[in-house]
Amino acid sequence: MNESARTAAAPAGSDRGRWWRAPAISTSVTLMLLPWAVVLRGLGEMATDPCTSPGPCPAVPYLAAASAALIAAVVALVLQWPASWLFQRARVAVCLVPVAALVVEVLAILNAGNSR
Repeated sequence: MNESARTAAAPAGSDRGRWWRAPAISTSVTLMLLPWAVVLRGLGEMATDPCTSPGPCPAVPYLAAASAALIAAVVALVLQWPASWLFQRARVAVCLVPVAALVVEVLAILNAGNSR
């Protein structure tokens, strides 16, 4: 009887009780991919270390973008929790930002390897 009273009190379209699902999934995916992204960033640095081009190495901007994307992924990972609570309509978009930052990091590393 207590269950029916609790469900009857909540509106049918209420999503406030499940706000944590999208950031929890995003956090778990990002935390699984983050160590691999850091290792890939280190391997990208080692792969472009013997730069043979005259002047500055052309891979430096790509490696800087990869580092910035890693930092952005960690910052977005932390900020997605309060943002998903506050911005109910943009919850999924906010929670895709950390994973998208890791995709940008991988693309920057791949372009750094092709810049020679």
